[in-house]
Amino acid sequence: MVELTDLQIVAIAVTGVTLVLLAMAARVLLPSKTDEVDESLQAMINGFDFALPEEVEQYRKGKEEHPEDTDKCFQLLFRRAVADIPLIRKIQSESSGIQRLKKNDILKDGSYLSYKLAEEMINDEINEVRREAEELKPGEGWPDKIFPQAVQCMNQIAEQQMAAQRKAAEAQMRAMQAAREKAMAQAEAAQAAVQNIEAQVAAKESEEETLRKRK
Repeated sequence: MVELTDLQIVAIAVTGVTLVLLAMAARVLLPSKTDEVDESLQAMINGFDFALPEEVEQYRKGKEEHPEDTDKCFQLLFRRAVADIPLIRKIQSESSGIQRLKKNDILKDGSYLSYKLAEEMINDEINEVRREAEELKPGEGWPDKIFPQAVQCMNQIAEQQMAAQRKAAEAQMRAMQAAREKAMAQAEAAQAAVQNIEAQVAAKESEEETLRKRK
């Protein structure tokens, strides 16, 4: 029978403990990774848990209060269509990704249902806006025009906002440049003043030295 040295026994014990710890770590870490993936997906899906914009109720209330004023009602309807655009874009932009995740069985049923409900809500909203457009301006093709024009309007708003931001940034840069130039001018003036004082002190010291030598 082979006798093990104390060092060999310790080595075997350490190896065994290491294997046990690795197994425990694997059990802990693997579910954690899955949970992280699920949380990431859930965070993405939570973006679909939205409500329709307040412009929807504003239009319905306005139409109820002023049913005869079709121009005002149509303005409210157009604002409603513009407010719908971000939600429509979100559904459209992420639809293919959601479908791919569902096809690969990565997405939970509850999350997918959340997306489908949001998609159905947006589709119903689009159809209702189109019907209202035809009712307010029959025969003018507004069911097909209202959302394209809403997109154009939103793009113009975005461009105006970007232009305003650029203008504000440029104004801020000019103000910073002016402040920097002012600070530099003040620093140069201060330096000139110091040099002037130093020159006066040096001149006075020179004059005093000359007087001492004469004495």
